Amino acid sequence: MSSSLNGTSAFNNTVKKCEVTIQEPSSAYALATILRCRVGSLPMKYLGMPLGTPFKTASVWNPILERMEKKLSSWKRLYLSKGGRLTLVKSTLSCLPTYYLSLFVIPVAVADRLEQIQRNFLWGTSEECFKYSLVAWEKVCFPLETGGLGIRKLVHFNKALLGKWLWRFGREETRLWRRVIAYKYGEGQGGWTTNLCRRAHGCVVGDGTRILFWHDKWVGDYSLKRLYPQLYVCSNDKEACISDVVCYQEDGNVRIWNLRFHRDFHERELEDAYSSLECIQPRIPRGGGSDTSHWCLKGNGKFDTRSYYNTIRGAVVSIFPWKGVWKAKIPKRVAFFVWTAVHGQILTLDNLMLRGRILVNWCCMCHRNEETVDHLLLHCPIAHSLWVYMFQIFGTQWVMPGSVESLVYCWSFWLGKFNSDIWNMVPGCLKWIVWTERNRRSFEDTEKSLVQLQALCQKTLFDWARCWGFSDCSTILEFISSLSIAH
Repeated sequence: MSSSLNGTSAFNNTVKKCEVTIQEPSSAYALATILRCRVGSLPMKYLGMPLGTPFKTASVWNPILERMEKKLSSWKRLYLSKGGRLTLVKSTLSCLPTYYLSLFVIPVAVADRLEQIQRNFLWGTSEECFKYSLVAWEKVCFPLETGGLGIRKLVHFNKALLGKWLWRFGREETRLWRRVIAYKYGEGQGGWTTNLCRRAHGCVVGDGTRILFWHDKWVGDYSLKRLYPQLYVCSNDKEACISDVVCYQEDGNVRIWNLRFHRDFHERELEDAYSSLECIQPRIPRGGGSDTSHWCLKGNGKFDTRSYYNTIRGAVVSIFPWKGVWKAKIPKRVAFFVWTAVHGQILTLDNLMLRGRILVNWCCMCHRNEETVDHLLLHCPIAHSLWVYMFQIFGTQWVMPGSVESLVYCWSFWLGKFNSDIWNMVPGCLKWIVWTERNRRSFEDTEKSLVQLQALCQKTLFDWARCWGFSDCSTILEFISSLSIAH
């Protein structure tokens, strides 16, 4: 038995080992016999990564596309709500292509295909079934705080992950990968980047031997060359390091700047000269330690992929009540519905007409007004009666705002110190019940009375509160009695 196992192990090791030669010598097979391995050829895979294939070739990404399609296959969405689909999309993106994205530049066509797979899975679109994309994908990819779902744009995420290597290049001088790249492409002065780098970088001054005085960003967000272009033109040594323009006074204890220019300043340049001196005077290097790179987007000065990604994406100025949507302890599918409603994109009749459907716009709940998002969820007499009923339970009064977004935004702040987790559940609970009742009346031709809807609100809120451990009441009546703010 022992010899059999050893033979099997040796066979498996022989299969795994592979000898690849760049220019195959005549002795390759003899060498493979000695090493007990087989002779391979490029292209091939090593540790799951392609070797010998141009990294810009789209076929490199075929395994990722196949695995993404498998993970987000159409049958899975049949058993998942939109909240569940969102969770699966995020988890799939974080585990499948991240390793590839951190090493290769993703082709735009591949990124578009991956995002199409994600988009179709999230909204439920397939070759057999068409579903509306309720919110634009560009907005979906915004952070939660600005009204998106936090799904990353792949091209920008790819750049952020690759930026980690640029950060490491300037800090890991002795690593083998860094020395190979520096030998092939050369180094920029100071050794922060290769010669092909087109962007400046932030630095923390130590002894000043690696930081270019005019070109590197060591005084803030901009280089001195950009801040004072006229002084740069007049300088004697435009490629000087900081250590080259610092000297000691005669007593040898105090460092001073020793900048040299090839002519005197004109009167209009004196103001820039004084301003530059005020800028650099507090930053005279003390000579302690070596120069290091500094990541200005984080307080600790260390590179962070998230901050770089957000910078690449650009600042999005948007006021969105994200805490009222995602911080409330409600089911994920309900939170997703509330998020869509806040954007005004749930499929009410007015939105369907905007998408080209020929319909008669009237509210199936009250049979009086046109069906819009704000009317259906807030101002319809039946919806309004449910809101008033809930305010009576909490023992408070409320003037309904004009829009769903305004209501969600001000809801969690209105009660002040009386704010509670159960109170924050109410908007999602009532909107979800109104929406399901609307769909029941539209598609099943059945309806519940106002009393039945009120009882359903009580039961739903009770179940959610019990599920999250916010109430230890054993009956609904006891639970409702405990909700009054007066208590």
